[in-house]
Amino acid sequence: MAIKITKGNFNEYGAVEKGNEVTFTFVAPMLKESQILLYDKNTFELKHTITVPCEYRIGKVFSISVSGYKWNHLCYLLSCDGKVFLDNYAKSIVGREKWMDESRLDNGYKVYGGFVEDDYLWNCPNKHFIPSSEMIMYKLHMRGFTMKHKRKAGEKGNYKGLISLLPELKELGVTSLEFLPLYEFEEMRYKSSMVMDKNQKTKEVFEPAYGTNYWGYGPGNYFAPKASYFGGKDVSSHMKEMVDAIHKNHMEMIMEISFDENISPEFMVDVLTYWMEEYHIDGFHLLGAALPVEAVVHNPYFADTKIFYDGFTQEVLLGEEEEKHLFVCNDDFFYPLRRLQHHMDGNICDFADQMRRQGEHFGFVNYAASNTGFCLWDVYSYGEKHNFDNGEDNTDGSNYNCSHNHGVEGETRKKSIQKIRLMNARCALTTALLSQGVPMILAGDEVNNTNYGNNNPYCQDNEIGWSLFFDRKSSKDFRNYIKEVIAFRKAHSVLSMPLPMQMNDYKHTGMPDLSYHGKEPWMMGIGAEKKAIGILYNGQYSTSENKEDVLLLFNFYYDKEEFAAPKLPGNKKWYFVTNTAFDHFSPEDTPLEDQTKVCVPGGTVTILVGKETAK
Repeated sequence: MAIKITKGNFNEYGAVEKGNEVTFTFVAPMLKESQILLYDKNTFELKHTITVPCEYRIGKVFSISVSGYKWNHLCYLLSCDGKVFLDNYAKSIVGREKWMDESRLDNGYKVYGGFVEDDYLWNCPNKHFIPSSEMIMYKLHMRGFTMKHKRKAGEKGNYKGLISLLPELKELGVTSLEFLPLYEFEEMRYKSSMVMDKNQKTKEVFEPAYGTNYWGYGPGNYFAPKASYFGGKDVSSHMKEMVDAIHKNHMEMIMEISFDENISPEFMVDVLTYWMEEYHIDGFHLLGAALPVEAVVHNPYFADTKIFYDGFTQEVLLGEEEEKHLFVCNDDFFYPLRRLQHHMDGNICDFADQMRRQGEHFGFVNYAASNTGFCLWDVYSYGEKHNFDNGEDNTDGSNYNCSHNHGVEGETRKKSIQKIRLMNARCALTTALLSQGVPMILAGDEVNNTNYGNNNPYCQDNEIGWSLFFDRKSSKDFRNYIKEVIAFRKAHSVLSMPLPMQMNDYKHTGMPDLSYHGKEPWMMGIGAEKKAIGILYNGQYSTSENKEDVLLLFNFYYDKEEFAAPKLPGNKKWYFVTNTAFDHFSPEDTPLEDQTKVCVPGGTVTILVGKETAK
């Protein structure tokens, strides 16, 4: 076929392939004639140079349509005024098909833009929006989640392993998956230097990789799915296959995207729009300081796309949204909880505020642990961070963890210490799952995964950074317990109300929607010395048919604590559901013998329900 070149349509940045024609639309650094450099996809030998004349540009934007080449054998770079550069809008990246490929040193770790054919047929053609009151989030790393999860060799570290594990996540009760970066990023950490050759010309010399950017935070190729996760050549269709599988399981997909603070509003909107349109992504967790999030929030195109961020301004959050799709995501929830658990000057008032925090037009994400800090098990196994393997002399990672090792730093066979660690972990994760905000579980926390005391395993592509799924009985029991807690939350919508609790009885049911209790009913004095609190949710305010009242009794004292059980109206009685000192749910069919008070062991949570007693 003869080569044919015409002016492009300027409709979409990047290289857009349709049939045998590719339209290149890109921004050049100067108002000068530019070139498209076509390379052999396997040898990276320069094969063709296409000059883009200045009449094919608007400002610094060039657009040219080219046909006649065998695109599946080629990749490309751009050039302007002698400067060769990668297209910021490249839809796929060639050169990183294999994770941590040491042979890339031979080509100076260079990567190229690739070509993507849009021929995928969606099974679930629409995005999936789950109301905030129904969400159970699960945060994972694509590679780390599948490496030690009993997958076949071909399913480790990639989308195939993730798809195979979706039924397990659904069975746990998860509704929303949050992924660490899935777009292309440079996982190889290496150094280079400029040297002068024998002809007195400078050139860049590269050193072998010295480490891994395992998480993928930092600069990225934001329009391209990561080839080592999604299978190189068919990266686009494989990414869509995974999204399709997630939606087929009635779950939604949220992507973390790490932007530099100097990102332009237009580029950020372009990135999110592309992933939403092309890959049907349901939400984005934006990472980076001082990002221009207003450009996203005020864009009507994202009105039903979930946006998670730490630094929303109050003005943005007070906007009246029809769908609750903005979520504050930070560490505010777990610090009051950990300080109370470990007797580090915890404040029960701060804890109560975090348990009930909810916005009228926006939400909060609550978690007991996240990847940027100790995983849940390590919170109760290590008093100090152990990050020496990161190569930064243990100076990286947070020094403020509010953790406690309970007598032994790290792993131990002492049953008494294991028991108290399990009890504390159950208490923490149960607490997050019973909060009014959207609860999130860090992958592996439901089976007591450990990072061996490393609270910043961003560079640990090994068992330190992976999610470890143990076969031991205690881990299986822990997971079953968390599964029961999730099911309990879903069965009692009063624990996840879409609007903030008012702490009064505006429906005239006989009890406030939310009330606090201590040794005396209805008379909870919340002071700095307090380490226990009872929280009563009035089931009549539930948004579902289940109108059972729920009483959560939190005792963060070392010793047992006695709580008053408020008298319920009508024929209702209190029934025991569980206490986090146990490793199993044990809901009782008969009401409590003593309906006036309940004794709660130290460091635990007791769950009671108030319901009608059969006559």
